[in-house]
Amino acid sequence: MMVTGRTQNNIANKILIIILLVILLPSCAKDKATPIIIASQQSLSSKIDAGELLINISKNEDYIFTFEKETLRIPLQDISKIEAELDRWRTKIIFRDGSELIVPTKGNELDYIVEKIKLNPSGYNPLAALVDVWLPTYGRIKVTVKGKNSSIGTITHLCQENAIRQSVPILGLYPDHDNLVDLTYTDMEGKERGSTQIHIRTAAISLADFPKWKKVKALPEKMEPGMNLINYPGMSEADVSLPYMLDSEGELRWLLLLKSSPDLQKLSTSIGLKRTKKGTFIAGDQAQARVVEIDMFGNLKRQWDLQKLGYGFHHEITESNNGNFLITVTKTGARLRNGEPRVNDHIIELNPESGTLVTEWDLAHQLDTSRYIKPDGITPPLFSQTPNNWAHNNAIGEIGNDLLATLRYQGIVSFNHSGSLRWIISPHKLWKSQYHALLLNPIAEDGTPVTDPAVINGDAQIDGFDWPWGPHTPVAIANDRILVFDNGYDRNWISNSIPSRTNYSRIVEYKIDVANKTVQQLWSYGKERGAKGFSLAVSGVQYLKQTGNVLFCPGMGVSTSLGTGGRIMEINPKTKEILFELEIAANSGFAFHRVTRMPLYPENY
Repeated sequence: MMVTGRTQNNIANKILIIILLVILLPSCAKDKATPIIIASQQSLSSKIDAGELLINISKNEDYIFTFEKETLRIPLQDISKIEAELDRWRTKIIFRDGSELIVPTKGNELDYIVEKIKLNPSGYNPLAALVDVWLPTYGRIKVTVKGKNSSIGTITHLCQENAIRQSVPILGLYPDHDNLVDLTYTDMEGKERGSTQIHIRTAAISLADFPKWKKVKALPEKMEPGMNLINYPGMSEADVSLPYMLDSEGELRWLLLLKSSPDLQKLSTSIGLKRTKKGTFIAGDQAQARVVEIDMFGNLKRQWDLQKLGYGFHHEITESNNGNFLITVTKTGARLRNGEPRVNDHIIELNPESGTLVTEWDLAHQLDTSRYIKPDGITPPLFSQTPNNWAHNNAIGEIGNDLLATLRYQGIVSFNHSGSLRWIISPHKLWKSQYHALLLNPIAEDGTPVTDPAVINGDAQIDGFDWPWGPHTPVAIANDRILVFDNGYDRNWISNSIPSRTNYSRIVEYKIDVANKTVQQLWSYGKERGAKGFSLAVSGVQYLKQTGNVLFCPGMGVSTSLGTGGRIMEINPKTKEILFELEIAANSGFAFHRVTRMPLYPENY
């Protein structure tokens, strides 16, 4: 058969087409398969990115990947091999194209996640630790520090951090103890995935001049949960502060040894540490005229120089509702008319973000500096009113949109942000006529108005009403109700230093009616305890929101079975039942300035 040139060309073209088909068809098939494999990888990767754990894999017409919140179906032909490594909480997926993907998977034991345990990471808190963990995927750690003797001492906290690698704060370790700590791995919402247990051995705490204490009574089922933060000033207010926490069993669970801190080794905090909304502590420093912010480990986070603003610190700092700091101060340049310096009679508002002064209130412009009781020759000079220290403002807080302050020598006052007085709770004696409209008139517990001039002026008292004497720690529990620590300082104008004097302090709740200019005593507790609850100065009260109970905490010179010091009492105000009582004795007789019941862990830790 004769083959023409045209025929040869046709044959050549056909052969070329066949060759091209042989080359291109497999390539096209691969291109069609690749998007499918990529889609499978992306589906699995999205679950990894979301922090979900793979629970199991089953095989039917497809691979079925069951995650914590969703199930995925992956074609069989997309995957060439699956290798489970449950001891490391992961599964290796090898795709048909040779690519690999590690999928976090619900596994067996979690011991491997613990990388490092560091006890006392700051050097200032020997009852705290940091544990570095490497998690299978995003999630949180719930810390459980086991109670030494029972579940009562157990501390549990779900940490907020959700990174794969994180340092977990461990707070509330017992001293001189092999502490058992459970680390529970959870998802973002706190649902448990698995747990492991670690041991943290602590040394005994041995400190010179450290207080002694004894639990007298505890009814945990009726008590407000939390720790008792005790702001021990050291041997005196000029010493380095040594704050510590005791649990409901009277066990030491937290303390800061700030003498080891180069930044805080001279810190003298007066009332002590106050927890902020973000979970740190703030305190005023009398020794260096500053405000400091520290974390739970004792690390200095920020500080503000009051001296540069022209002030010295004394007594109180409070975080206001707007986030600024309210601080009781002495203004460096404040003078009496005779040129002598004035002390303890200014309040400032400080913006912590800018460090700038927002407002200054000079109490001498609001109250009567001449309302003055000359020394009686019996009361020790340290506690006697002087022209220079005519007010002795020892606390500042808020009631509604107004400010609330206690002054040892003048009573309890409230004023608005422009400085205008709203009312005064104080014996009416010695107040000048221009203040009479601001003085609240007393009403007894039974609702009867008090008309006896002796009681109104503070020369006498009745069962259902008494004024606060040398008060501390005003606490607004409503816009018209306050709690206060009534120290009983020179009650009814009689010196506490008279040997035959029966002294006592009280916790008292008052109801304020601004429209009718009255103050009603609703209840009180303390007179029945006498010297066992009497503190001439310092001390505090706290309203416990979860239970409605209150803390009554006389902190200095209190008679206890261990010696002289202070007492912490939790009271049901309706029944007057004592739910918790703890005695503290110190060589100086000064056990604490304030005590605050609080969760050990801040909410945002």
